[in-house]
Amino acid sequence: MNELIIPEGLAKLGFVYHGEVVAPDGSVLSEVVQKNLIPQVGMDLLAGFIRGQGALIPNWYAGVFAGNFVPSSATTAADLPTNAGEATNYSQASRPLWDNAYDGTSVISNLASRAEFTFTADTRLYGGFLVSSSAKAGNTGTLLSIARFATPQDVPAGSTFRLGIAITLLSTY
Repeated sequence: MNELIIPEGLAKLGFVYHGEVVAPDGSVLSEVVQKNLIPQVGMDLLAGFIRGQGALIPNWYAGVFAGNFVPSSATTAADLPTNAGEATNYSQASRPLWDNAYDGTSVISNLASRAEFTFTADTRLYGGFLVSSSAKAGNTGTLLSIARFATPQDVPAGSTFRLGIAITLLSTY
């Protein structure tokens, strides 16, 4: 499924996260769609891009957290391993690349190539994030976006959590 269904009112709020818990047989066990928080460090980065300041960041990486953490505008990458309790018990060696594409109109997303996390132990996920560092449990880099799921997602061992992250750029017309 490469189509992200964005509930009314979410499109204007930045990034939208679409997570799926997929069993080893390919069946979808649960889904979640959640708007994000762009923390102050992310807002500063975006403002710098628009103003032609700062260095470009060539790659972004998706991550998930297992701590019962409520992000705030002050959240940074330093909070991910400890305060957010970044989930690292998945088989991939590093955080998956946010392999995004631009549709040429208004949407930037990785819906055609979602980030996948294959869990080696039962895990309850409370949210996801987008950061400039690929290191699992890394505490450096720029945190561009973070989302706390309205309902935690339980991922059984051997199952995969697929994470699509999209942003819709809207005109005011």
